[in-house]
Amino acid sequence: MFDPKTLSEYALSHMDSSDENIQNSLNLFQVFRRLYEQNPSLLNEILSLAAVDKQMPVRPDNFSYVLGLVTDKQALLITNVSGDRSQIFLQPHLQNQIWTFGRDPNKASLPIRDRRLSRCHAAIRYDSACGFVIYDLNSTNGTYINGVRIRQNHLLKDGDLIRLGSMNFGFFTGSDFRRVGCPSPEIVRMLSESCVPPTSPMEMMDVTEAEDEDTLPPNLEQTLHFMNRTEFMSEQD
Repeated sequence: MFDPKTLSEYALSHMDSSDENIQNSLNLFQVFRRLYEQNPSLLNEILSLAAVDKQMPVRPDNFSYVLGLVTDKQALLITNVSGDRSQIFLQPHLQNQIWTFGRDPNKASLPIRDRRLSRCHAAIRYDSACGFVIYDLNSTNGTYINGVRIRQNHLLKDGDLIRLGSMNFGFFTGSDFRRVGCPSPEIVRMLSESCVPPTSPMEMMDVTEAEDEDTLPPNLEQTLHFMNRTEFMSEQD
């Protein structure tokens, strides 16, 4: 529970040297004080979220997801919630295909750095009869599916939004495999030609006539810039 002394220190830490910012900080402290007197538990929740936001790494344009994939009788999870890249988590025990989420790497198979997570917060289990099911493991802050807190377990559907602690991620699943047809000869030709580097010598190209950047071969602009820069430095010498 936060006391008034902690609130004052929090407000003072956000103060700036300008008079306007000092006044804003004092106003912020007054709001926190009134909120603390009326509903201290709510204020505790708000400040806890602020502390979590400062600790958790923020990656721009990052989309967190969990993909449950089923091949024959084997199920696996592909996700980026437990690291800075997508990883495949395979459970070799076919009878207990379970993946646990939590902040303790010794207890959770998918550890996540989040102070609002319990040590072993939730688990996803694959059931061959119905699919992927998520379980809340008596967590402190609960497990939410599409904004609704679940009591014990919930059958996951493709596109569900899961919230564990401070992390939100989408859940997707797939078990139906579809065979696609062969590409047309025209597509194959276009792809093959796009992989072939230009073979014409640079001396045969009239660069002065190339006014549109889109018409230049890849990396030509950077090469010309380097050549012009080298020529300019030679003239100075």
